[in-house]
Amino acid sequence: MKKIIAVSVLCASVLPAMAHDDEHSEGGLENYIGLSASRLTSGASGTGAAVMLGHRYGEYFAAEIAYEDTGALNAGTERTTAYSAAGIVYLPLIADVEAYGRLGYATANTKDVSGIQANHGGMTYGAGLERRLNDKYSIALGWDRIRIGDNAAIPRANEDSYAVTLLRKF
Repeated sequence: MKKIIAVSVLCASVLPAMAHDDEHSEGGLENYIGLSASRLTSGASGTGAAVMLGHRYGEYFAAEIAYEDTGALNAGTERTTAYSAAGIVYLPLIADVEAYGRLGYATANTKDVSGIQANHGGMTYGAGLERRLNDKYSIALGWDRIRIGDNAAIPRANEDSYAVTLLRKF
């Protein structure tokens, strides 16, 4: 949780320097920051939190970096932290709602209560729906998958999570 707070403060401190007036931006480009709460579909560390920073390149594509801590919101027996970089493709559906698909690379570190650790890097992907609330804020409901584990104590597996994310454009 301390890492999420530190990354959030760091992102917030650089936002004014990166902010731009939408009327003068080239092609409507926009940056965004997001905070997410998630629920895992399996495993002892059932809840998590994430922070992401992204850039939207027009109507259909964005690039994003994120930090996720799947043990951040509870005292589970296992905790996974992951850093990821992903491309996101959007498909407008109706009015202020669009579907999205995410594909990227994540590096995950899983640690259990006995101190055994496993690191794994690999593909991450997900999908969801995003609804624009106003010019600056959106809310997203999504599903994400990352690969975790790499040894006998923490075998390779998929970690699936369902997340609610609040996004702010700047």
